[in-house]
Amino acid sequence: MAGLQTDQGLYLLDGHNLAMAQGTGIATYARGLAAAVAAQGFRPGVIHGADPGRPMAPGRAGGALRLARRLAGQAEIAWRGGVLPVRADGPAVAGLPAGTLAFNARDCIGRAHLHLRRSGAMLPLRMPAGIAPRAMHWTYAVPLRLEGAPNLYSVLDLIPLVMPETTLTNLPLYRRMTALIADSASHIVTISEWSRQDIIRLLGVAPGRVTNTWLGVEPDAATLALPEAALAASLAGHGLALQGYFLFYAAIEPRKNLRRLIDAYLSTDIAAPLIIAGKKAWLWEAELAALAGRENLPDGRVRLLGHLPRGELMALARGARAVCFPSLYEGFGLPAVEAMALGTPVLTSTASCMPEIVADAALCANAHSVPALAQALRALDSDADLRARLADAGPRRAAFFSPARYGERLAALHATLGLIAD
Repeated sequence: MAGLQTDQGLYLLDGHNLAMAQGTGIATYARGLAAAVAAQGFRPGVIHGADPGRPMAPGRAGGALRLARRLAGQAEIAWRGGVLPVRADGPAVAGLPAGTLAFNARDCIGRAHLHLRRSGAMLPLRMPAGIAPRAMHWTYAVPLRLEGAPNLYSVLDLIPLVMPETTLTNLPLYRRMTALIADSASHIVTISEWSRQDIIRLLGVAPGRVTNTWLGVEPDAATLALPEAALAASLAGHGLALQGYFLFYAAIEPRKNLRRLIDAYLSTDIAAPLIIAGKKAWLWEAELAALAGRENLPDGRVRLLGHLPRGELMALARGARAVCFPSLYEGFGLPAVEAMALGTPVLTSTASCMPEIVADAALCANAHSVPALAQALRALDSDADLRARLADAGPRRAAFFSPARYGERLAALHATLGLIAD
């Protein structure tokens, strides 16, 4: 690896979210970005932030020890002149293009946030001698920059600034970090026109420095290929029948608006159960307050399934009467597009980018109105023609966000910035 030079087209991404066991929307985005740059002839590389120290056993004071390690690491950074070295010994990650190079900057995410807190500045990284990347593309807002290369930052949304009450983000530090990105980024990339306008308006970035590429969403081929009998058998494992339930899937936290969806559903006499799949995230308790003493009742009207493997989740999405995604704010709204790609009717909200993303291929309702959500649920439950129209329109709209079209948009941006592989 030491002989790799600039003319070999190394294009780096950060790997923090790729290493998460349960994955995130950002991990999906990063994998799509890696595939797209590989298709353009670049050689993808990933900078991880793994801590090679031994993991703490569950139940011990692992968080405090990790923080102490990070604080101790600040002395190492100061000793090296304030620059964190990148090493050519990163871990391999599944799902990336063949030949992706793996680098590591030990605990760089934690150190960067501590550096931001202490100094108000980004933490610089430096590649090993002889390795000169064409670009460093940070797939989310992070207070890091790579020396010696253009630094692109994907700012997928500005939710902490727009809806601070729905997050646990340290707002002063987030404001400082996004201001640094706005000032120093070679270019900012985002995933909807709504987010692009937020970035221009809230961060004061010139319009020419922000590009919307949208996402590249690949329909789940294995799920689409499932014969109906096999799909029915998979659903039967959860006690469900084809098109016999409504599905919500996302992390359970305030912005996803599950509380109002539950209230709306329970205000109807719809017989099809509401199935909730997703891990409990920040401030989840209030989102499930309507179920206190009511979950897992014999009638099974509302069922919590928790986090599910990807294949199982996509089978549930394909088999649903409708997928419900009434979010209060999104940068893109990936679950809605995934469901549309599977030919499943979608109920989403009129908030933020959602009307832009789904166009006329989903039913949009006022996310803040329980009666409006209840009315939309009743319509989807009772109107077979409406469901058929949305099932037909969904895949066509989802095709606008295909990986191929995403790759074209990304290539156009790279050409504008003068980033070419050869």
